[in-house]
Amino acid sequence: MRRDRDRLSHDAQIGLAWYSREAWERLRAIADDREQLDESFEEWERGALQAIRELASVGRQVLKVPIDVEAYAMWCRERGCRLDSASRAEYVTERLHTQQSPKLDSSSPRSR
Repeated sequence: MRRDRDRLSHDAQIGLAWYSREAWERLRAIADDREQLDESFEEWERGALQAIRELASVGRQVLKVPIDVEAYAMWCRERGCRLDSASRAEYVTERLHTQQSPKLDSSSPRSR
């Protein structure tokens, strides 16, 4: 049973919030935890691509989940939650499960 559970968790897709430069700047402007965010889009992008490479090196597939920051902010308002890392993770997970796969980018870390 444990082996099946481990295999299932290893096979599970990982969603990563993916931002355009404009979306990142908007997120930095409205996030409740902006002090925890990278200072620049370039810094965030380097870290995100490194995380994808590291996960790929151990056989994990990462799907880039494009984030519309205004839609995310509305989603948070509807749920009465803060715009922070916890809600971003929940939002990405929800989008990962509700969106059709072709709309998500599972390409290599080098693609943008």
